[in-house]
Amino acid sequence: MTSWRIGTILGTALGLAWAALPAQAQSPGLYYAWRTITSDTMACLDRATTTLTNQELSNIQVEDNSVAGTTEDSTVVFVCLENADNTTVMIMVSSTDDDTAFALRETLKENF
Repeated sequence: MTSWRIGTILGTALGLAWAALPAQAQSPGLYYAWRTITSDTMACLDRATTTLTNQELSNIQVEDNSVAGTTEDSTVVFVCLENADNTTVMIMVSSTDDDTAFALRETLKENF
């Protein structure tokens, strides 16, 4: 009888301890692509902003040489790096849903 009570108490204590542990969230995946375009940084930022707006991303913010926006489950960042003759644009999409992130990246690449 005593061992049953001890087992019950231990089981309950372990269950409560397990429930009190912080939740372990899945780390988001990051998908990126880049290409060179023949324009300056400002034109690249304008194209990136237009692309994010047309894909109905929200919270679009421009800072220095980057533009960022969000969907319900993804974050997107365009970075425009001006070189001597052209500009390199990089698209980064982060999400906990890999399929969604990959599909969004491909759509943004096509529409940029």
